[in-house]
Amino acid sequence: MKITIKSIIVLLIGAIAFMSCDDEDKKPLNLLGGDETKAPYVRIIVEEPIVAQGDIASSSLNATVSALNNNVASWELSVSRESGGVASDTVSLTTITSFPSEISIPYTDVAAALGISTDDILGGDFIRFLGTATGTDGSVFTFDNFTASITGQPEQRQAFNFIVLIKCSPISDATVPGTWIVEMEDLYGDGWDGAFLTFEIDGVGTDYTITAGQGDAATHIIEVPEGTTSLVIAYTSGAFEEEHVYTVQTPDGDVRGPFGPNPAPCIN
Repeated sequence: MKITIKSIIVLLIGAIAFMSCDDEDKKPLNLLGGDETKAPYVRIIVEEPIVAQGDIASSSLNATVSALNNNVASWELSVSRESGGVASDTVSLTTITSFPSEISIPYTDVAAALGISTDDILGGDFIRFLGTATGTDGSVFTFDNFTASITGQPEQRQAFNFIVLIKCSPISDATVPGTWIVEMEDLYGDGWDGAFLTFEIDGVGTDYTITAGQGDAATHIIEVPEGTTSLVIAYTSGAFEEEHVYTVQTPDGDVRGPFGPNPAPCIN
């Protein structure tokens, strides 16, 4: 069967007409357009996006929530925990219907909503918060509705998908200034496969590992200067975690560990 030029033109016109109708049914997502196309966008400013593991039981999610326009009827906040790369189920925390609003949710309540205690929230974990905005016209918007150019920019302060990082607590039960010695071992003998140990001295971190060239072991001597007020030691996992083992010797001469195989993110 032959398809004539006339038939092709008819098909193209029909397709264009269908696409035009389809576009008319869509509601464009933007933040600055006319009232009829503005998305119900919510912003949040979190006071402390990083919380030390040792402080989590006494800390709260304190934040200010605001609507960019007067077209937001409500904003629901949900939460999940990501630990070791595994995310828990997402559960609802609260719903805001007045903007701007101040929220203060103790992490003990966050943990209870997740069915755990704050003792189960470890250094290296992420508390992920997801927001759902409902417009005054009944439209519902989540993180999936917005592009990365909006939700991925810190200046947008988007309230649809953001995290609070649980950081290892500073060393408090050993002399901090002085010589620290880290003995690392790889049980397979081919380096730490991307894993590393971070010594963060007054907020400045340096990473230590076993390279493939070093093979099965490495010794690192870290001099922590006098006057240091905060030392955080944190482990970041790589591949083949069952091969990674290390010990830490404090300036007091105490040897801690071995940590691993499969080391935890924090040593304290």
